[in-house]
Amino acid sequence: MLNPIKEIYKFNQQAGLLGKGYDDFLESSFQIEEALEGFNLDVLPTLLSMVPEDGIPSPKTISRKIIWHTNGHTMTDVDRLDKACDAVVFAVGSMAKLGLTPHEITKALNIVMSANFSKLGAPKDAFGKQLKPEGWTGPEPELQKLLDTRGTK
Repeated sequence: MLNPIKEIYKFNQQAGLLGKGYDDFLESSFQIEEALEGFNLDVLPTLLSMVPEDGIPSPKTISRKIIWHTNGHTMTDVDRLDKACDAVVFAVGSMAKLGLTPHEITKALNIVMSANFSKLGAPKDAFGKQLKPEGWTGPEPELQKLLDTRGTK
């Protein structure tokens, strides 16, 4: 079986995408594009023009409002699987553009998953998203160490 991280890295390399480096605008827009694929976006202009009552909304609030108000379109499981795979492809490509090798990308994912596992047992929000427990330490320090040594091995 092929290693998907290595294949995604190879694709980005062969497509000439790694030399351009990471672009905050483009990488974020690709992820948002994949997330919104398959939803009815007719209400989006109205939604985006709404002024929030509670100040500046968080990305979580914005995304949930968009999806809540665009709900009603049913996707097939094939659409859902394609959408999820494309999101992974874009995410791995983004990590490669940060100069990480396939091995380092795998290591970064393991660092984040270790931090995620340490959240287990904490409460969840109203949507079922796992929350961070009191005193939780995020993956950022370990990720920074990885970034500081990227490409040196």
